[in-house]
Amino acid sequence: MNQMVGDGLMAIFGAPQALQDAPLAAARSALDMIGLFNLERVALNKAPIRIGIGIASGEVVAGYTGTQQRATYTCIGDTVNLAARLEAHTKVALRSILVDGRTRHAVGERIPMEALGEVLFKGKSAAVPVFALDAPAQR
Repeated sequence: MNQMVGDGLMAIFGAPQALQDAPLAAARSALDMIGLFNLERVALNKAPIRIGIGIASGEVVAGYTGTQQRATYTCIGDTVNLAARLEAHTKVALRSILVDGRTRHAVGERIPMEALGEVLFKGKSAAVPVFALDAPAQR
């Protein structure tokens, strides 16, 4: 986990150290998170809490920001922005985990995904292929 902002967090796979098959690791972690998040609530017959996860793969600018007294390691760039847009789109798509085409290609057939079509996200000049990793989210 890299950052927590409000009720959200950013996790980075493959920085600062390279990670073999980072897109697959991110997808598996997302599925684990969804599976574990409401485990106790379901056992207590409570309504599940819906969470959304966006995963994008690609190059980022990684490094420390801030001052020498208070430096924070983070990543910025188009890939980070796309992951945030995918997370926001989970509410529209009614899916818990959405990934971009690069992630889908890297994961291949190792995790089943459903193609949801292309979406033109804010800040993008071309539509992005979007895939869902999971069953429809709770409405």
